[in-house]
Amino acid sequence: MKQMRIIGVLSVLAGLWVGLGTVGTVSIAQAETTKPAKTIKTEYQYAAKVVCSLLLPHQDGTLARGTYRTTINIHNPTNKQITVAAKVALATQFGSEPGPFGVTPFKEAVLQPDGAVGMSCFDVAGYFCPIDGVCVDFAFLEGFLVIKSPVPLDVVGVYTARHTDGDVESIDVETVQPKQVREMVKVGSTEPTKPGGGKRVDYPPKGSPAYGDKESKQMCGGIAGFPCPAGKTCVDDPSDNCDPTRGGADCSGICVK
Repeated sequence: MKQMRIIGVLSVLAGLWVGLGTVGTVSIAQAETTKPAKTIKTEYQYAAKVVCSLLLPHQDGTLARGTYRTTINIHNPTNKQITVAAKVALATQFGSEPGPFGVTPFKEAVLQPDGAVGMSCFDVAGYFCPIDGVCVDFAFLEGFLVIKSPVPLDVVGVYTARHTDGDVESIDVETVQPKQVREMVKVGSTEPTKPGGGKRVDYPPKGSPAYGDKESKQMCGGIAGFPCPAGKTCVDDPSDNCDPTRGGADCSGICVK
């Protein structure tokens, strides 16, 4: 799992934000409006690595074929309630032109004194639904969760991996060190889309090597509560080992007719 610390820029996301205009989208309904933005004064920044297989085992050659998951834990060590902000920065191909969704807007979270929160792969993917009325359904996602805070935090990344079938085979825990970056952060809280809301794009596009010889599936459910388009229902994905009836709180599903 040490490779995750030096993965760098992966070609799996090459051309995503440059080529979104050529990727087919499905117009379903108008996305929810956003709340007015507010400003948070921050002094510390944490960049936590995220590597996430969301629909199928990753298999396009940039990483070893397998299933990768990340959880970022954030702890407030102070005796005061604080507000922190976070965004996601995708890793794109080195030298590529910046796209409209390479860095998401900030979202805020309130941490109670001595309180902690966890961010799963599905929470991270949720930052991309919606942005300007568009939701991205990732087969694989790689980049950074960037956390801004007014005080020093305890930020720890937990990384697990396994073969395409079976239980966890590798786990790594990494403490994320802060940088002192004083900044006024504008937070625009986005309301979740209604079921069937927004436009949706698949990334990688259907037919990409990331799907192998399997048909691409649209993820739904999970902690982020991704909706299905109108006319489809979210059901448990039988191809994974996550069972919502046996304590799998963050199990994602697939959309079926």
